[in-house]
Amino acid sequence: MKILVTGATGKLGSKVVESLLKSIPTSDLAVSVRNPEKAEGLRARGIEVRQGDFDNPETLDNAFTGIDRLLIISADRTIRIWIFMYAK
Repeated sequence: MKILVTGATGKLGSKVVESLLKSIPTSDLAVSVRNPEKAEGLRARGIEVRQGDFDNPETLDNAFTGIDRLLIISADRTIRIWIFMYAK
């Protein structure tokens, strides 16, 4: 099962990633970030890094493709509205 964590370079998202890595292999984890350059440390550890930005919904299809479980971290009200619209 492939899990994707959004906001993985943020304060909370990075803690979620570290917690998940205690129980799942890196091959089962992907992260979605606005700026992939900020996630080079995650990529170096073998985590798949995808570019996804809720302010640019066209990036979300590629970011979410092949994902079984999505953990949306640090979403504000605007993002929750996008998520609701995207899920339909």
